[in-house]
Amino acid sequence: MSSIKATEVESSGLYYEMSPRKILVVRIFNVITLLMVVIAVIACFVQGHKNGSYYLLVCNLIISALVSFVVNWWYRKGDLESEKYWFVILVGAVIIFQCISTDVFVFKTDPSPTPTTLAPTTTHSSTTTNKSGSYF
Repeated sequence: MSSIKATEVESSGLYYEMSPRKILVVRIFNVITLLMVVIAVIACFVQGHKNGSYYLLVCNLIISALVSFVVNWWYRKGDLESEKYWFVILVGAVIIFQCISTDVFVFKTDPSPTPTTLAPTTTHSSTTTNKSGSYF
């Protein structure tokens, strides 16, 4: 059995700035965000023939995904502190909400307008002759 003094650093030890469980949660959340973006983009392309503005939603989703990519890159590179993992999750949550609202907007079903038929109106005009010559 080897004895290690309190001032020595063990060379085989693992040292983390953040727990591996939190890192795993952030990575899983990023994968879920990526899947949601892919699903929303595919939905916009599928329904794009109905309305050309759905292609603008694709542009919006791609720009948001790039923002998420940059934030994750900063986090991974170390420009964003390791304690700021909540910021990565917040950006991902906003993008997931954007994807859900995009899917709802793309696949919304407008109730078919009920045809309004106007009943024919008949006007009865009666002509009366005033035999007395006065109008009052």
